[in-house]
Amino acid sequence: MAGLGNMWVNEICFLRGTSPWTPVAEVDLVRAVALGRRCLRQSITVRRNGQVTTGNPKAGEEHWVYGRTGLGCRRCGTLVRYAREVPGDMARRATWWCPHCQPGPGPDR
Repeated sequence: MAGLGNMWVNEICFLRGTSPWTPVAEVDLVRAVALGRRCLRQSITVRRNGQVTTGNPKAGEEHWVYGRTGLGCRRCGTLVRYAREVPGDMARRATWWCPHCQPGPGPDR
């Protein structure tokens, strides 16, 4: 999903239970975009919410998977995985995901 920013895309994929490597034709785009819209709206309308996706603005508690390499998934306890940016990616976007909560293809597919 382009245009939302790396953190939001990682978190929206988690919240939708979608592997970040799922082909776009297999993604329910209407629901993914609607969730992105709700997340962005809340981030600008709820005081001190910023980029909080878990509902907890406490430092280190703000995200489900983003930036949580090797830590337990907040939902199931599985270790959160991390994939470095794609070679040549000028934006240096990395990906975090829970392989249990986000079943489907992985970066090595």
